[in-house]
Amino acid sequence: MSSKQISLILFGCLAACNLFGQQDSLNTFCGHPVVLDAQSKIVPWSTPRSRAYDQFLRIRWNFIKTKVPNCPGPGLRSSYPQYYFYCAFKDSSNLLLPDGWMNDVGEKIPNWFESARLYYAYTGDIEPMNITKGLVDYSLEHGITPSSYSWPNFPQTASDAGETEFRGFTTAKRFSADDVQVDHAGDIGATYYRMYLFYGDMKYKTAAIKVADALAKKARTGNGTQSPWPYVVNMKSGKIISDYGANWFGCIRLFDMLIAAKAGDVNAYKNVRAKVREWLLQYPMRNGLWVDGHTDNRITGTDNLSNMSASNAGLYISDNPEFDPGWKNTLPFLIKWTEDNFVFHSAPGEPSTMWGANIVSEQVTFMPKMDYQTARYAAQCARWYAVTGDTSYREKAYRALNWVTYCNDETGKAFESPVSKGVNSWWSDCYGEGPRMFYHALGAVPEWAPPGEDRILYSQSVLKNVSYQSKKVQYTATEGNGTEFLRLAFNPAAITLNGVKISPGSAGKEGYAVRDLGNGDYAVRIMRIRAGDVVVMEF
Repeated sequence: MSSKQISLILFGCLAACNLFGQQDSLNTFCGHPVVLDAQSKIVPWSTPRSRAYDQFLRIRWNFIKTKVPNCPGPGLRSSYPQYYFYCAFKDSSNLLLPDGWMNDVGEKIPNWFESARLYYAYTGDIEPMNITKGLVDYSLEHGITPSSYSWPNFPQTASDAGETEFRGFTTAKRFSADDVQVDHAGDIGATYYRMYLFYGDMKYKTAAIKVADALAKKARTGNGTQSPWPYVVNMKSGKIISDYGANWFGCIRLFDMLIAAKAGDVNAYKNVRAKVREWLLQYPMRNGLWVDGHTDNRITGTDNLSNMSASNAGLYISDNPEFDPGWKNTLPFLIKWTEDNFVFHSAPGEPSTMWGANIVSEQVTFMPKMDYQTARYAAQCARWYAVTGDTSYREKAYRALNWVTYCNDETGKAFESPVSKGVNSWWSDCYGEGPRMFYHALGAVPEWAPPGEDRILYSQSVLKNVSYQSKKVQYTATEGNGTEFLRLAFNPAAITLNGVKISPGSAGKEGYAVRDLGNGDYAVRIMRIRAGDVVVMEF
């Protein structure tokens, strides 16, 4: 997402707001009575509060499953839900109308996939994965550049609102047809390969390799004003529209997976990955120029700082600390970078904190506070707390997530920017990018998951064949060198990988660790070197 279209009409419950967008009074926020604890700090509105994050995740997906109307006609378009061809929705007296600004394909697909695959692991409910599969399949059929282009077989990252063929966002005259954000195309390529891991269909693997091949061929030497790939390029002509961007961790992840699988031109991928890694460590990690414009904002130069770029860096390094030898300094620095640039700087008249929660803006050219950016910040804080035990970061994460739980009604209809007036709710942000951050937090702080239940809280790896049975959890890990975080209502007596018992172990070995949460619940961390079938059981 990015420079969100500021509508002239206030939709839905915005009409009832006075102080800030969705704040009806000092005691009501987004239609919910504000609940404060003894410290006068925000706690979730829903009860029981021990299940508040669980409820948030479930009602957001339930909204997608049951509440989204099809697109307005004519023809083919009217056969698809609105999220296929529009970036956002307007709420007019509980009637969802499509936002006519654009369609942010390059952000929606990767974020929905991540949200869906983590929800599937958490619940065993495969429906969100199948919904997302429809979006991915459609993009393969209607949003890939021809083989004759300068950047061939590459994903389109945006389209005009309502268009059923994805050829770029042109209506605002910011871009021309076939202008693509290379970083988001890399994110889509990584999604294609992860779809292959989950569904086993070779078309996804083939598409991912084609994206990686184009990235490898087009990589260049970066410097302070030129990134290893240009940020925006016209795919047909090869003309560079924007020379600098810093959101390259989707591309890094694509290369990681293909290298590990020995798929495609592995030597080329290794060389380019090393070049991009060196640039990231030398430039944005040092100078703080985490820059992008999302899919609808034309930027040039290095001025448009963006929280997404820095947050993606922090989350990737949390999963892969070996990427950055200075990670113990980098991770808290990135959190402070967000606070300095996007918490304590705000759009005119908007707060930096509410009821003890730091709330986060998006990018320099669009500073309203956003629910999904606040969730990103919370995920980073929770992950750092898990490393250090510093409770100040747990507190920051807790209050920020609590604030995010207010950003929808009881059906899961989202209010993306509830302290702003007229910012519509984007499908990619509200139903992909924001919810997926909760799993990072739950993995880091399993006490926040529902008590008395068995849940896979977080895994960087794609998991399939998830099954929850009485005193037994099982799944198939599709990638090696992975770690799964679980909360269980039983103390596991045995954990097997491919039928062989693994034992409590330390870093670098296959094993597991168990922590007693009290009242019969346990936090379990499973470390794997190999892919395969994992079974966790009481006896």
